[in-house]
Amino acid sequence: MKYVNTLTMAIGLACITALAPLATDMYLPALPLIADALNTTDGAVSYSAMTFFAGFTVGQLFYGPISDRVGRKPVVYFALGLFILGSLGTMLSQSIETMLIWRFIQGLGGSVGMVTSMAMVRDLYTGQTAAKLLAIIMMITGLAPIVAPMVGSLILLVAGWRSIFAFFVAFGIFSLLYIRFILPETRMEELRQNSRPGHAVIHYARLLTSSHFIPFAGTLALAQGAFFAYIGGSSAVFINMKGLSPQMFSLAFGFNAIGMAVGAQGGARLIGPLGARTVARIATCTYAISLTSLLALELTVGTELWMMMTLFFVAMIAMGAILTNCNMLAMEAHGQIAGVAAALAGALGFGFGAIGTGLVSAFANGTAVPLFAIMSGFAIMAALVALTSFGREKVHPMAHPEHQ
Repeated sequence: MKYVNTLTMAIGLACITALAPLATDMYLPALPLIADALNTTDGAVSYSAMTFFAGFTVGQLFYGPISDRVGRKPVVYFALGLFILGSLGTMLSQSIETMLIWRFIQGLGGSVGMVTSMAMVRDLYTGQTAAKLLAIIMMITGLAPIVAPMVGSLILLVAGWRSIFAFFVAFGIFSLLYIRFILPETRMEELRQNSRPGHAVIHYARLLTSSHFIPFAGTLALAQGAFFAYIGGSSAVFINMKGLSPQMFSLAFGFNAIGMAVGAQGGARLIGPLGARTVARIATCTYAISLTSLLALELTVGTELWMMMTLFFVAMIAMGAILTNCNMLAMEAHGQIAGVAAALAGALGFGFGAIGTGLVSAFANGTAVPLFAIMSGFAIMAALVALTSFGREKVHPMAHPEHQ
């Protein structure tokens, strides 16, 4: 295996991890234009996010076990090919039905980043070193939701909505070339020989009952339920209820994404003095308190824009710390089946994310209450799981010397 420093590794892994936030957020300002172009409704176009998440959830369950057997990079090549194909098909779609199919394929391909990045980090590192690398990935990936809506708005001004998906094609090709020529294969040959993809169902069943996995992955999934509800419902709240323009909404969305990157970095730095489990507990409680406060204010005195921005920003800081620490804790005891563990953690997260976005659509009533209630509900459940099931802090082993 050739040596690659952690920053070079983080950039490559961040590229493929960023596929999901880019494909989710960049086209949001274009939804009304897409509805007009395809002669359909805004509601019908919004299902394109759901089909993307569906593909994303399904894809992760397959990529993890297969990458444990054949290696990480061949799986990345195949999935990026699907992502490029799905992006091209979406760009050329002439009906909403066709677009939904291509978005599902795009989600199937885009899901590889979440699985393989977590597994490749676990292939090389454990403990605080792994958390630091995950934090770098999260920081770089955190730029995606900051930049994506603004770039999407800019593209709309000069080229039209189909060019947004042309951008995805180009970004997919760049990511494929970077992984091919810059990053090494991280899955050791002897581990590949011992892996059996057909045993994935057994591994999934064991992980779902493992006290070393499900508390951390479950907490993360519940937190993501709230986060994806925010993604699905925030545009309506900020634009329709608070009167922001699409461009100002993009700035507000990006500002909150900065909070997520700050939380990822801060959460990793606090592992040394506090421990990952303690940091995760603090983060989930902060997440629940900030979102519950948002709901309480809305129900009593109503939320001003500055109140909403402040509490969302605090919640996103907490979410960044939850992502970094719960991912690391869920993966830590499962090095032999890192791909399977990463796949299940990702599928749980996006599965709950799909539930969150579905609930926002189902209970939408023209006010911010349904969104705030759904987010606070998920956040409270995440905090309860973290407080009751994480157990005692453990000493984390250091990375192998050659990878430090």
